[in-house]
Amino acid sequence: MTPKFSLKDIHKSFGHKRVLQGVNLEIMPGESVVIIGGSGSGKSVLLKCLLGLVSPDSGSILMDGQEIVRESLVQNEARLQDIGVVFQGSALFDSLKVWENVAFRLIHAHHMDRKQAKQIALEKLAEVGLNETVSELPPSEISGGMQRRVALARAIATHPHVLFFDEPTAGLDPIFSSVINDLIRIHVKNLGATALTITHDMNSARHVADRIAMLYEGKIIWSGRASDIDTCDNPYVQQFIQGLAEGPIELDTAIRRVA
Repeated sequence: MTPKFSLKDIHKSFGHKRVLQGVNLEIMPGESVVIIGGSGSGKSVLLKCLLGLVSPDSGSILMDGQEIVRESLVQNEARLQDIGVVFQGSALFDSLKVWENVAFRLIHAHHMDRKQAKQIALEKLAEVGLNETVSELPPSEISGGMQRRVALARAIATHPHVLFFDEPTAGLDPIFSSVINDLIRIHVKNLGATALTITHDMNSARHVADRIAMLYEGKIIWSGRASDIDTCDNPYVQQFIQGLAEGPIELDTAIRRVA
């Protein structure tokens, strides 16, 4: 079976800062993969490379067997039509009503008339537990957890075959985090989509992942089934998932001095 995504020796630097230093990873069709790692480990940069927002300095990224590194703008736009994204912080348009946020891509990219797009938006909002009253509100008048559900409804509105989640539970309390995790798992399964999530929230990773990969110092240092992560013998992984101050992962020296 051809991988949905195949990343081979991906490197990316910004000036003298080397962010990605040889990432190798395969994601199979229909698989839900979560990439974990600390702040500054390169998770967001890797996601931007997959979206075509950032071009790697070297290496190869295949999607369905086709090279996407340095693809044309037209090719990128066509590829993104089949990808739904839940951005960190939801990234909703404050000037639009909730339903207009969900229908935005349907109206502006798929050129659907507003009445039909609104009906689909209302259906997707209902699927994430939000009613028609909420649909008429601006995002500023709903909670952070509800905003994240709106972002998910927007991502699934076009029935994409690929879903990307950027820190989907960041800033949410444990209850709302559980709601979002459940919704992600349900909708990825219902769509039969390939999903990639980047997060440092281990509860979220364990809940939504079929497979977890850890990114450290610009490389994937461990990859395995989500059910195996707690018993793996990688000391970097164990330090990260247990939140230990002591271990092979080097902390900022200023933090160590304070400690």
